[in-house]
Amino acid sequence: MGHLQRVDEVVAEIDQRQAASNSRTAKAYSPIQMHFLARLRRLDGVRGQLDNVPANDPFMKKLVDRGIFATYRDCMDEGIGDEARQILNI
Repeated sequence: MGHLQRVDEVVAEIDQRQAASNSRTAKAYSPIQMHFLARLRRLDGVRGQLDNVPANDPFMKKLVDRGIFATYRDCMDEGIGDEARQILNI
């Protein structure tokens, strides 16, 4: 029960952050959509950090790229493909 309560708290916090950052837009996202967009932003940031490491591990980069692709597909399934492409600059 404690784990589910913590998940609900995290989702509520994400909802609040998303509402504050999107106050200028009319689009409202569901918690799962916000989750996938946040994950995509995080993975894109990790990929950028790996690109800046002189001795980066090609295997790690491949794992991150696969995570990005899977999350991008999740975004497409949730109807937020345009937002995902904007995050990835594609």
